[in-house]
Amino acid sequence: MRSSFFGLTVATQGLYTAQASLDVTNHNISNAETKGYSRQYAMVQASRPLPDSARGMVGTGAEVIGISQYRSTYIDNKYWSMTTDLGQYEVKNELIGQLELLFNEPTDNGYNETMGTLFANLQGLSTSPSESGKISNLIDSATAFAEYYNNLSEQISDYQRDANFGVKASVTEINFVAGQLASVNNQIANMELNGGAANDLRDERVRLVDQLSKIINIDAKEVTDVNGKKKFLVAINGQNLVDGNATNFLEVVPRDTLNNPEDQPDLYDVYWQSGKKLYLNNTTASGKLKGYIDVRDGNNTENFKGDVVIPQPLPIIPLTIVIGSVTRHDIPTKGTLTLDNVSVAYDGISYNEGANEMTFTLLASAPAGVTTAQIGESVDFKGIPYYKQQLNEFVRTMAKEFNRIHKLGEGGTGKELFTYKGFTGAPPLTETSDFSYDAINIENFSFSADIIKDNNLLKTSAVAGAGEGANDLLLSMVNIKHDVNLFKKGEPDNFMQSVISEMAIDVKKANGFETGQANLAKLIDNQRQSFSSVDLNEETADMLKYQQAYSLSAKMISVMSDIYDVTIQLVR
Repeated sequence: MRSSFFGLTVATQGLYTAQASLDVTNHNISNAETKGYSRQYAMVQASRPLPDSARGMVGTGAEVIGISQYRSTYIDNKYWSMTTDLGQYEVKNELIGQLELLFNEPTDNGYNETMGTLFANLQGLSTSPSESGKISNLIDSATAFAEYYNNLSEQISDYQRDANFGVKASVTEINFVAGQLASVNNQIANMELNGGAANDLRDERVRLVDQLSKIINIDAKEVTDVNGKKKFLVAINGQNLVDGNATNFLEVVPRDTLNNPEDQPDLYDVYWQSGKKLYLNNTTASGKLKGYIDVRDGNNTENFKGDVVIPQPLPIIPLTIVIGSVTRHDIPTKGTLTLDNVSVAYDGISYNEGANEMTFTLLASAPAGVTTAQIGESVDFKGIPYYKQQLNEFVRTMAKEFNRIHKLGEGGTGKELFTYKGFTGAPPLTETSDFSYDAINIENFSFSADIIKDNNLLKTSAVAGAGEGANDLLLSMVNIKHDVNLFKKGEPDNFMQSVISEMAIDVKKANGFETGQANLAKLIDNQRQSFSSVDLNEETADMLKYQQAYSLSAKMISVMSDIYDVTIQLVR
């Protein structure tokens, strides 16, 4: 049965409902410029009607059953996917762009200038081979030529160390954000125990996921267990980083060995705290962390690979294994060889150039039946190791050709012109062996210390006692500059130009990807904002609507009060 004051109760309910809606509108207006805030609204429904024998059901007014927000998980996930790729290309564009600046030509001390001066001084000396001033000029320019690549090596190594620091900084940031997410999850769970919605905390959680998604590709979702309890999960490669209020942090571990011969020592690998490695060398990985790793480790899939030719014998010391069809032989003498999927350390190598086979001395037995071998990982990106390998090939080939000619001096008594720092003559540099020249790289490339000390060791002719004007060796060296058969890409200048062109193409590609991804991310963000952000015009309209509803409910209370006064007076 209805109360005598039923109408007053219904009007009061309308007053409370309008007041709650005004409070939400007020909150929206206050947060119109708050980053990450999503518009909220009061969920209003008709309150439970009362049965009436004469009229069936009688409405009891309205009630607020909760405060919700305008948010689309579908759009959020699209945005996270876009920002992940954006983070990757931002890093690649920046770091490869910095690498390209090292080769910015023309400059007074670039490779064009140093190589041009070397060949100009060779040409000058060929006109008067015995002139001491021109000999000094040649030695100085040859030394400067080597030092240019030494300096280049140090700068490139600095960039690799910077990228390595970027890996560590990214992991630190991932852990920090994961910790914050776990804390917010805990607060949300406590706030929503009684069925309410912690909307502002949910906004903060999405903001944190936004931040995390730019660093690494993630899968974020809210799940409901069999008891109806909600839990928010954030996973990387299928492994949970955040599980409700629990976290599984990442850590960086310095490598014991080099993945690429061109690497700096102690580069970081990323592991879960449980000890399991986080593999990011796959097509699904993305984010800033992936960008740093690709630039730091990118070898264009040109790491050492081969097939097992002769399996290791019975487990006796030393254990050896022969790998054939090797893709490269300029590898460290000590390191880790991956046989199928098992890592085995080695501490010695030898190379059979005729068969293109390498023999490894292992420190432990390899599993039986292994068929493939590799060192490091095949990273499908032209990063620092790739470009350093190209430059190593350049200085090795140049050194080999200069040395081949100079060793013909005075009946075959000439010494090497270009060697490496610390070179003592053993093991020798043999022009018939590419493997012997693997000891040279842009870091240790140098002009002969013996010839610098004794200029008389510089040979100008292949004929012993040919006289002061003999210059046949010098002319042969001058011709190196335009030897189109020296490199697969043509003469020396063409080789260097091709390296720089590759880098320019990679920079342009990364820049294009970054721009395109930024536009896509902005497009998705605009969609998200149009759905979730506060529109002051809409809030103003809502404010007026709820204000009018409040006023009318108050008026209804006044009307009902007058009715009750009249009724009471009649009764009296």
